[in-house]
Amino acid sequence: PEAGGEGLHVVPSRSGAAAGVELENVGAAWPGGGTVFSGVTATAAPGTWLAVTGPSGAGKSTLLAVLLGFLPAATGRAAVTGTAAWCPQEAHLFDSTLRGNLMLGVPAAEAVPGMTHERGDAGLEAALTAVGLSTVVWRLPAGLDTRIGPGGSFLSGGERQRLAVARTLLTGAEVILLDEPTAHLDAQAGREMLADLRAGLKDRTVVMVTHNPADIQPDDARLDLSAASRAGAAALLIG
Repeated sequence: PEAGGEGLHVVPSRSGAAAGVELENVGAAWPGGGTVFSGVTATAAPGTWLAVTGPSGAGKSTLLAVLLGFLPAATGRAAVTGTAAWCPQEAHLFDSTLRGNLMLGVPAAEAVPGMTHERGDAGLEAALTAVGLSTVVWRLPAGLDTRIGPGGSFLSGGERQRLAVARTLLTGAEVILLDEPTAHLDAQAGREMLADLRAGLKDRTVVMVTHNPADIQPDDARLDLSAASRAGAAALLIG
């Protein structure tokens, strides 16, 4: 397809395939810069977690930019079927309520004016449960109407990260892109949140950028970008 607007390139769909991601000999470079990586090949279908690893500067964030359509592939073919949603490592939270921040993730077509809290809250509660935050929220006197302060300052770092991931899930996207999802969590909290996410996202395609080996499960597909700037990198099924 043609570019979807200034600075945004529509990533083509995988023809006749279920929602997912396919990279075929992909290379990427930022305008005015050198090649970030080349020869990257990977496939992730629904129910698959693709863990993207590599040192700082290897191109993990660049790969997410390609998948989101912010940067066109310089070589090869990158295809995404279904809608994709990204949860950045430092997601912005607004000085509003928990509900207000979560509703930013709900597609406009579903955020019907006049919707009762009872109807709307079911989806919000499901997203909070998926990230292990529901118990914390429902213990608060104002529940979803609790204000979180500028940048979510009334929440802990881990709670802010969980809230950001919950907001991403509410988009309903078939492909979820997670950028260092456990970066602000201690080891135990990180394990618990990912366990919740894996259960809640079992039918979606997940691409997870991580520096933490503990985030990766034996049956995840793994894309190591450590040498991709010099040679091809392929997704390896580890286990």
